Amino acid sequence: MKKKSLLATFCSVCLCAVAITFVASATHEFVDGVVATVGREPILHSDVMHEIMPMLHELGGHAGTQEERARRVEELFKDALEQTIEYHILHREAETLGVEIPEDEVERRLAEMRKHYDSSEAFQEALKEAGHTVSAFRERLRRQMMAISVGMSRRRQFEREAVISESDIAQFYHDNVDEFRYSARYRVRRLFVQASNDPEERASVLASMQELREALVSGGDFTEAARERSDGPEAAEGGMIGWVLPGDLVEPLDSALASLSEGEISGVLETDYGVHLLKLEEVESEGVLSYEEARNQIEPILREQQGDERYRQWMNTLRRRSNVRVFL
Repeated sequence: MKKKSLLATFCSVCLCAVAITFVASATHEFVDGVVATVGREPILHSDVMHEIMPMLHELGGHAGTQEERARRVEELFKDALEQTIEYHILHREAETLGVEIPEDEVERRLAEMRKHYDSSEAFQEALKEAGHTVSAFRERLRRQMMAISVGMSRRRQFEREAVISESDIAQFYHDNVDEFRYSARYRVRRLFVQASNDPEERASVLASMQELREALVSGGDFTEAARERSDGPEAAEGGMIGWVLPGDLVEPLDSALASLSEGEISGVLETDYGVHLLKLEEVESEGVLSYEEARNQIEPILREQQGDERYRQWMNTLRRRSNVRVFL
């Protein structure tokens, strides 16, 4: 299939905002082909398209010209092809190492992908029109998860082995000092109580937390309450998180914090993990993090950079050994 015909087909599908199909012409005849090989193992056009099914599905709801959508589809396809090649190489490594993925983890990932569609039926229909069954797709996910497991393990290993000197950290701080400027920062305590999504349990925790908030607003000791009742890792420090910048906390905590005055306690806040109360101890406006404050942020960045460089070198070596060929 020619690329131009392919892109035009996908753009028309997205414009119609229907499930992704791999169609060659108005007859809806399925056409597939080999777009790359890893050793003797072929990578089909449909293999790559499975990677971008959810993204193409979402692309249909976005404004833009047909040419803009065509360019976006082409970018997605090229990126997904490289990712699929990497998955194949890493899957080989995973098989060699005897990596296994539990069935419940595969099912959880499959459920996440279904969320991109209006219903399970819509997801299954998209797979059917692509010429695949749910069981085949599940096995594909398992292979990818094996590959990802090996890739992440190697990345973590390379990051642990990275050698970061004090001069490296100081140089990064000097070269990127503007990155450590802030318009405001907050010194904050948190009281956190875990709660599942069970309606009854969550309602009980919410009611209990509301009573606690009323007691604290009336003069109770937030620090002691956090030590005694918080499930957060900072409980032993009286709930002291320390200085945070705008955007550091998840919503709705971040928005709530920005609306507090010094010494004020937030309302009861819910997240997927549980229920929270925040207390704003101090606020500073406009400044630059000192080297000592920035240091703990810089070292992980440098460690990640070195780890990523070694990972790419490792993947390039595997790629050469795997005799990768691309036919686009």
